[in-house]
Amino acid sequence: MALEGYTSHAVCAVGEEDVAGRIAPGFRADLTAFAVDPVTAPADELGEAPVALTMTGGTVVHRA
Repeated sequence: MALEGYTSHAVCAVGEEDVAGRIAPGFRADLTAFAVDPVTAPADELGEAPVALTMTGGTVVHRA
């Protein structure tokens, strides 16, 4: 629920469902990839997980 809150639900709150909130063709591609699976990792582990990749507007701005 927390992941949805600051990802897809945040997009809905600002009315950008047509351009953001999903990894799909035609969407904005703002994303952060962690070194652990955020769905299965313990909450305390996710907070300390290294960031493997960050994209903004479809451009890679960080790669570990």
